[in-house]
Amino acid sequence: MIHWSIDVLVRAGCAPIVVAVPPNLLDHARGLLPPGIATVVAGGPSRQETVAAALGHLDARRVLVHDASRPLISVDLVRRVMDALADADGVVPALPMEETLKTVTNERIVGTVMRTGLWRSQTPQGFDTEVLKRAHEKAIEGGFDVTDDAQLIERYGGKVHIVRGDRRNIKVTYPEDFELAEALLELHG
Repeated sequence: MIHWSIDVLVRAGCAPIVVAVPPNLLDHARGLLPPGIATVVAGGPSRQETVAAALGHLDARRVLVHDASRPLISVDLVRRVMDALADADGVVPALPMEETLKTVTNERIVGTVMRTGLWRSQTPQGFDTEVLKRAHEKAIEGGFDVTDDAQLIERYGGKVHIVRGDRRNIKVTYPEDFELAEALLELHG
């Protein structure tokens, strides 16, 4: 899945590319990637610490943070995220919620969440690199942990915009998601 994402990032003109992986998979990951395409570094115990580790290997003005679990990104999506950074500290591709959301306790519905104004976040997310680095530093100092880098920018007063995401940009979490991703690649590859 990393290859699929890196291929799109390269075609979109992204450079340098830093891939952060669990420390025990460093050698394996380096063996999977062609030399000179990406720098492979050790991540941390959490997503946030992994991104912070990767940021330490970058000096570019802007950065994309992408999860390999979303292998179906497109060159168009990458470019729209980068273009929207012209007037924001961060940009997130997202889609409006269409499903009804329920709050559940012990397999019993206890409430319904209004979906008006709710969007599903995707990656790649784009950022001003220095703003993101400072947000990570503040989060470490304050003991604030997040699952999304845009949340750090929001917390510390930055301006985060959205661009419309892509329905094919699915997150591969379960075995059936991988089957769907392969089918979509065959159709649109």
